Amino acid sequence: MRRLYVAATVVLFFVLLQWTGIYSNLSPVLSNVPWWMYFLVAGIGYSGYRAWHHTVEDRKLDRVHIEEEGKVYMERIEEEKKRKDQASGE
Repeated sequence: MRRLYVAATVVLFFVLLQWTGIYSNLSPVLSNVPWWMYFLVAGIGYSGYRAWHHTVEDRKLDRVHIEEEGKVYMERIEEEKKRKDQASGE
C-alpha cells in the first residue's frame, strides 16, 4: 500500500511541476531530462532502500538463530556435565 502512495505522490509531483511551469525554470539540465528518468532514479533509490531493509532484517534473524543454537549447545553441555557427575558419583 505504501508503494501506491509513493507512486501517486511522484506522479502528482511531476504533473504539478509540468502544469505550473516551474519545471522548465528550475534548470536547463532538468528540463532536458526525459520524464521516465525520474522513475528510473526513484526505482534505483527504492531498490537500494529495500536491499538495505532486507539486510537489516536478515541480520536480526541470524542473531536470533545463533542465540537459539547457542542455547541448545549450552543445554547439551549442561546435560553432559550432569551425566559425568552422576557417573563419577556412583
